[in-house]
Amino acid sequence: MVDLRYSSGNIFSESVHEIGIIALGSFLENHGSALPIDTDAKIASYIALNVSIITGAKFLGIVLPSTEYSYVKHGIHDSIEDVINYIKYLVENGRKIGIKKFLIINCHGGNTIIEDELLKLNSKDCFITMNSVCLTHASTEEVSLGYAVGILSEDKMKDHDPKVYGEIGMVGLTEAREKNEAIDLEAKSVEENGVFLDKVNGKSLLNDLINNYVEIVKNMI
Repeated sequence: MVDLRYSSGNIFSESVHEIGIIALGSFLENHGSALPIDTDAKIASYIALNVSIITGAKFLGIVLPSTEYSYVKHGIHDSIEDVINYIKYLVENGRKIGIKKFLIINCHGGNTIIEDELLKLNSKDCFITMNSVCLTHASTEEVSLGYAVGILSEDKMKDHDPKVYGEIGMVGLTEAREKNEAIDLEAKSVEENGVFLDKVNGKSLLNDLINNYVEIVKNMI
């Protein structure tokens, strides 16, 4: 048996080795012209990996399936069961390496519908929590955050228009706007204010999100 040096390296404390961080997003989802279809997955992974590096918690990777409200049609998504089963796989294998607490960083609004099923995975010796970043779809904040992460094409911002790409702010997703008041309110805001790149705010938002999750990990120790 090898004695592992849990105190080595840049970590908050040895207890941080009992915490695992999982990224959750979406891989196949239109985000206008300036952001890629896997925007949510890349932003979630970027934040999760950086929080892992800063705290010493273990980065367990990203959940490949994602889900969505049935009336939001801007991509290809999976069932709630598919997402939960993948998380179960990561949790089961995480527990084999000593992880007892799991933080899921979610950057896709549709995934919030798994919360009730996710709670059922908790037990007295296994704690799982999901914390979500839900920004107006492909709009100013997400465009600016995408810039800070490095996935935005500035050259394509001139074409990044909700009148052309209806998924931006979900402006053109009629069924979603009719069935979800919050979506409709966000869409109206995009129609009124437009979409623009704010580089300073994007970097500030990214730093704030990373720092927020670092604090959550501290509280989990």
